[in-house]
Amino acid sequence: MKSLIENRFGLLVLVLVALLALYGVGTATRPDRAARAAPEPRKVPVSSVTVVCPAPAGADVGVVTPPEGEGPGTATITAAAGGKDGKDAGGAEGRVLDTLNTPGRLWHREAPDGSGPVTVTATGSSAAGLEAAQTRRETSGGQRGLAGARCVEPAASTWLVGPGPAAADVTLHLANADLARAVVEILVYSGEGPVVADTGGTLTLGPGESRTVDMRDLAPSPLVMAVEVRTVSGRVAAAARAVMEGGEGVDWLPAAAPPATRVVVPGVPGGGGRRELLVASPAETGTLVEVRALTSDGTYALKDRELVEVPAGSVTAVDLSSGIGGQPAALVLTSETPIVAGLAATGTGKRPDVAFTAGAGPIDLGSVVADNRTGKKKGSRLLLAAPETAGKVSVQVLPREGEAPEPFEVGVAAARVKEVELPDVDGAFAVVVQPLPGSGPVYGGRVMDERLKDGLALTVQPLATARMWAVIPPIEESVATVLP
Repeated sequence: MKSLIENRFGLLVLVLVALLALYGVGTATRPDRAARAAPEPRKVPVSSVTVVCPAPAGADVGVVTPPEGEGPGTATITAAAGGKDGKDAGGAEGRVLDTLNTPGRLWHREAPDGSGPVTVTATGSSAAGLEAAQTRRETSGGQRGLAGARCVEPAASTWLVGPGPAAADVTLHLANADLARAVVEILVYSGEGPVVADTGGTLTLGPGESRTVDMRDLAPSPLVMAVEVRTVSGRVAAAARAVMEGGEGVDWLPAAAPPATRVVVPGVPGGGGRRELLVASPAETGTLVEVRALTSDGTYALKDRELVEVPAGSVTAVDLSSGIGGQPAALVLTSETPIVAGLAATGTGKRPDVAFTAGAGPIDLGSVVADNRTGKKKGSRLLLAAPETAGKVSVQVLPREGEAPEPFEVGVAAARVKEVELPDVDGAFAVVVQPLPGSGPVYGGRVMDERLKDGLALTVQPLATARMWAVIPPIEESVATVLP
């Protein structure tokens, strides 16, 4: 044995034998992997949310958290001081409008004149499901109409699809609600292809800073366009308002679903007026897009519009006014390369208004709309679509004052659109839509309109997934995390 140990090769053999013995013992005593349940993603309530209402001065702002939250929580509503040249005066001069601590009760108030963006920051039980919206109503002048916007979270990328500066006065609103600076890039796609701005499309926003950008300065000629606002560092809340030429309406462009090979555009209002689909392809190759419409009667391919050709890096506009036939609808678009889509809907009357909807995801975790009106000449309704299998949702109204009525259930047949008139409520109210067990994917939009003496004013908000839950991916112990 001594001679073996003195031999370096013999020592190596002993070490290998010892390691093999340890490996054998570990293998024999290791728990059966099949006996352990595979970890699943965990769904936990959201505990912190910040949203920004881009330009609420003179508009009504609604803020609400659904009543399911448990434990303490607060939501602080702060209006930034307005400034010159589209810049605010900085977060330090912001004014607290209110502090909320009662989930299930709608806060609704007109924002002060001259105020900058309104930021809502919520924690605890007030964060799960927090929703905010702004709506401005004008009955005369160049901005006559209803202009509604969902207040959005700061993000690293936001897509907006709508008219270009040749057809409308389009203003991009940017706000940095974080404590770190944000470096922002603005990419523009037109009907002729990507637009290279002479003035440059990169901006830097300090903490608490907001800024407006006239899109004519970046791309003066497009009739239609898609815009991606993305950050090199930090996050930014981005929104755009379009005032159509000739006084033909005003509204905010809703954030569109990011590029995907399958896009659902919900909330296409029924009635007369023009319906124009806008499809953008940011890819380096052109694509053919299959367009399918869903209505209350069923689903069908649009005659002579079954396939839409979209050149690389450009936007294509398609008139669907006759194809949909004035029915409430949703559109399902499929493509071999990722696309982004939106739709412009024009009202009726001597002075028509305009509204915009865009690609959206299914409301698997529920959805909340914070500002709705009914009664007299005002109406609000949900347009719910189930492109695949039948859907079933619960709808609850949360009034500004008084007790909330009991939720009611709505079924949506497979491959159909269901129009749901919201009940008459005294004053503004919020609405919560929750999918029920066994429901297939449901997409939706909220249409709000008002009959003015010279025409119909309207605005559309696609239903966005509620900020109720965060999905935590499963975590497993593994040596792979430390191995090269």
